[in-house]
Amino acid sequence: MENQKKRILLVDDDEQLRDILTIQLESHGFAIDAAADSTQAFEVARRENVAAIFLDLRLGPECGLNLVPRLRELCPNAPILMITAHGDLDSALEGFKLGIAGYLKKPFKKGQLISELNKVLQASTVFTPRKSGVRSSMGKIVEKVPSVDPIFAEVYERIAVAAEVNSPVVIHGESGTGKELAARALHECGSRKSGPFVAFNCGAIPDSLAETELFGYVRGAFTDARDNKQGLFVRADRGTLFLDEIAEASPSLQTKLLRVLQEREVTPVGGTQPIRIDVRIISASHQPLLKCVEEGRFRQDLFFRIHVLTITIPPLRLRRFDIRHLGRIFAHKIAKTNGTHFEGFTQGAEEQLLAYPWPGNIRELQNRIEQAMVISGGGILNAQSLFPEIPEGLQEPEISKTLINLDEQSSLQKVLPSFFEAKSNFERSYLEQVLAAAKGNIARAARLASKSRTEVYSLIRKHGLNPDSYE
Repeated sequence: MENQKKRILLVDDDEQLRDILTIQLESHGFAIDAAADSTQAFEVARRENVAAIFLDLRLGPECGLNLVPRLRELCPNAPILMITAHGDLDSALEGFKLGIAGYLKKPFKKGQLISELNKVLQASTVFTPRKSGVRSSMGKIVEKVPSVDPIFAEVYERIAVAAEVNSPVVIHGESGTGKELAARALHECGSRKSGPFVAFNCGAIPDSLAETELFGYVRGAFTDARDNKQGLFVRADRGTLFLDEIAEASPSLQTKLLRVLQEREVTPVGGTQPIRIDVRIISASHQPLLKCVEEGRFRQDLFFRIHVLTITIPPLRLRRFDIRHLGRIFAHKIAKTNGTHFEGFTQGAEEQLLAYPWPGNIRELQNRIEQAMVISGGGILNAQSLFPEIPEGLQEPEISKTLINLDEQSSLQKVLPSFFEAKSNFERSYLEQVLAAAKGNIARAARLASKSRTEVYSLIRKHGLNPDSYE
């Protein structure tokens, strides 16, 4: 068996637990090297070709987190699974920052140890030499996600490897960088390509509608439910469900998503019979998910569930070779659609395309190209047609200065939150202060805030706060 060739390093100061885990792992064909402390662990890591590492958070007087950097240095291709009986999720987050692949809390559920190990071993192919199957799919991926910039090579590699497995994937990147395009390429080059690709934006619609869209409903579930409706999870069966902007999902929706991903079944709204599903999850976010977890805006357990493989799409401003390349692709497509022609960019236009910071990334580039093609009627595009907000008659140095000013304005807009964001931030901060003053007592908090208990409960759910933590 393939597992017989894989050696696992087990680091735990509990001798009895080491023996039990060794028996379990050996029964599944793995070779085990057990260590009780850092000295023994580093010795094995230097001597053996380790495929994966189980590392206890508490090793007597030692903290397991302190071993992670050295173990990653000695075994760069071995994923590390942190295990503990203490349920210290804050330490788990610190572990993710250091590069651990997963987190397990003792006692383990039946089959969980082997399941998680197989998952990280499968995912660890991202950091190992590329297989021939990965190389053969690279051409298809380049066709679907065009780029000529060297910085994108790693993105291609990660998409290709992720397409070879069925592990969950999180795609990071600023808005407009093409995260959904990468998700579609991953799906269409993988084993599920014959199945459906279904996309859903977690922050685009209200909570109640999101639930019926994702899980479906049965007839009579609510007033307008005249017929059964199939949810997106069921529609994506044997395919891929792309959860865009997953960091925007409400606390309530996050809880429901976690249950579906854990149980691999979904119950329509108003229904009683769960439906088994076989769906691969690809998530995306323009916000760093780990930061969202640290700020209490994203569930830690959901993060652990979806954060197996990661792909980061670089912003367009870092892909200088792609600016003109993608601009030409968009211009030719638009010319074909509109029955016009595209002959190229003037030298000034090319210089300004490279000088502009592209806060809206590829989406903004496509919009500006289309706008210029429509206004000019095609042909050769100049800087004025691409950047009409710049006053006419400026010389090229003046245009560059204007573009810098535009960049400064864009940066200021990024620093200043929207009115809605500012209001929401104040509301959450005020609620936290009230709960602290009331020591988590809802009735007292309601009196302090001059609100009803129902309103306070509603605000607590909205901001995902736990009153018990303020006792």
